[in-house]
Amino acid sequence: MLETPVPSTPTDTIVWETIGSPEYLDPHVDYDTFGAWVFFNVYETLFTYPWDTNDSTPSVPLLAEDLAISADGLNYTFTLREGARFHDGTPFNASCVKYNFERVMAIFDWYGPAWMFAERILGGQAVEDAVYAYGEGSPQHASNYTVWKTANDAGTGGIIVLSTYVVRLRLAYAYSPFLAAITNAVGAMMSPTWVEANGGVEIGMHNDVVDITTCGTGPYMVTDWVPDSHIRLDLNPNYWRATDAKMAHPCAGNCTSVVIKTNEDTNSRILNLRTGNSDGCYWPLSNSDQIWNRVNGSSGNGTLKSKIPGLKLWCHELTYRVTFIGFNMKPYLENSGKVAQNPFPLKALRESLSYAFNYESLIGQTLNGFGVQAQGPIPKGMLGHTDSLSMYEYDMERAVQKWNDAMAAGLDETLANMSYKLELYYDERTRRDEACSLIKDCIESILADSAAIQPSQPLTIELVGAGYPIYIPMYVKTQLSVYPLGWLPDYADPDNYIDPFVKSSSLYAPRIGLAASDGWNATLVDSWISAAASTLDSETRMSLYGLIQDAIVEQCAYIWAFQAQNFHVESTRMNGYVFNPMHGPYFYNYWKEDAATTDTPFTWDPFSVTVTLVSIAVIVIVGQAVVRSRGSHLDIHEAWLPKAPVEGRAITKRNRLPDA
Repeated sequence: MLETPVPSTPTDTIVWETIGSPEYLDPHVDYDTFGAWVFFNVYETLFTYPWDTNDSTPSVPLLAEDLAISADGLNYTFTLREGARFHDGTPFNASCVKYNFERVMAIFDWYGPAWMFAERILGGQAVEDAVYAYGEGSPQHASNYTVWKTANDAGTGGIIVLSTYVVRLRLAYAYSPFLAAITNAVGAMMSPTWVEANGGVEIGMHNDVVDITTCGTGPYMVTDWVPDSHIRLDLNPNYWRATDAKMAHPCAGNCTSVVIKTNEDTNSRILNLRTGNSDGCYWPLSNSDQIWNRVNGSSGNGTLKSKIPGLKLWCHELTYRVTFIGFNMKPYLENSGKVAQNPFPLKALRESLSYAFNYESLIGQTLNGFGVQAQGPIPKGMLGHTDSLSMYEYDMERAVQKWNDAMAAGLDETLANMSYKLELYYDERTRRDEACSLIKDCIESILADSAAIQPSQPLTIELVGAGYPIYIPMYVKTQLSVYPLGWLPDYADPDNYIDPFVKSSSLYAPRIGLAASDGWNATLVDSWISAAASTLDSETRMSLYGLIQDAIVEQCAYIWAFQAQNFHVESTRMNGYVFNPMHGPYFYNYWKEDAATTDTPFTWDPFSVTVTLVSIAVIVIVGQAVVRSRGSHLDIHEAWLPKAPVEGRAITKRNRLPDA
């Protein structure tokens, strides 16, 4: 067995090994967790999360110094920091804020995070509508954007520069999570001088230079990037916050370089960390037994749960990653070219499967035990979560009772209409059929019980792997029987969960036919959702989210499978890590044992950054395994077997599909 590793990495350099590579280095278009992990150390937003805590409330002024929100929730007036500068020396001010948010709207990558800003800002919805209806860069996009920007310039639009260091953002409607939304990387500030010197902004177009290099205000700068190989960050020697940061963290800035290497081989990553050739790595849950000593409770400083000398482990902290299975409750589905009745509108059947679902077994098999059963759509630890929410639990006796209730309510007639054949489709490109397999296992377990009423004819359940030409139309036309859904928040607010999963006009609710399902009052629940998102009063929000969660759990529209837990491994030489469910390591607050305070003479030249493009068209998402490509309008959150690290911020992509 390897003893305490002999370190070979320099005391002023962090070497981290993980998998994958960012898609872009432009925070206004990139939408993956690896990129967001880099952005958190390179770019800055107006507000950020509290340092050194797991608090995910964006309550700390960063590039902003103060914020005044009008009583009606429509005006956000930011007083900005004086003295902050970008990596190229450009001063940060209110005009920079206006420039950056207008850049987001001008480019408006169809696959990117622009919607978070566009849907709230005054006049922004028209720009978004043009993009999603006609495409980014279309004449309609250009026209609507020009009208929107002209209003801003005239002082009547959504972004108004009031003075050199005061800017006002005006909303189209009150939206309580707005500050949280722009704390996402979509709100990152980059140097306008640098952008303009490198091609500027074209409507609907990426900037090739900004896609592969960076120029923010943060503590680090990207100085080298070879996609699928490594990315290097070097300390910003003129970081505007350096003095203040050292007041709270005397060793802030001691790590002058961070090298994040791509290493797809698990055994190699673990060996390199154990032998001191790296300082941290993505350690998959499938290998957790190699390091976890079976201690539960607090992770403390990282040494309490590791059985390997020289390595630290933080685990069991709840992330905001949740996994569900949605039941399609529409009366009829088209499978194999035939239209047949759908059994899942029967609530008793949905309840039966919810009781037959072995949550503990799933968490053990999928997460190696590092998770808990999800308790409704809002994860534990987030504002609005209800600990008292009653949930289904594994109970085969009750599962059989509910199955028999479903049979009494007409399930056998529906199965006859289906020719006693239930087809559960999955995307064979991902080779992930776990959700469908679980539903099949539930039904077969129920039917194996002697107390279960049997169908008039034997029921055949088939898992059907469908290729792109078949699966995509079924996905778009909401013809899947069940939808496996994994979710990571774009921003830490319950609306980012409730809206897509429960609001009848949003993302997933229409796909499962929630609005028209028996017993659901879409008008009432939608009004609760809108009210919860618009009020600034936290007690009112809590009350409304309690009603919403009670309603959606009672409807049994989803199986709430699990909420994942953190698993983070690094060398004992490393100090400064604090788990936060909304971001990965903040390297500026790290220091290594035996490191001396560093005063580096390094200066940064944005034109000297080395970037080797191996395959920028190939998209690899790091975080939870989110599959997407530039040629596909499909984004499926595959959460059953995570294939990428949780250390990056949990960013998901707004799933927008064409009306095919």
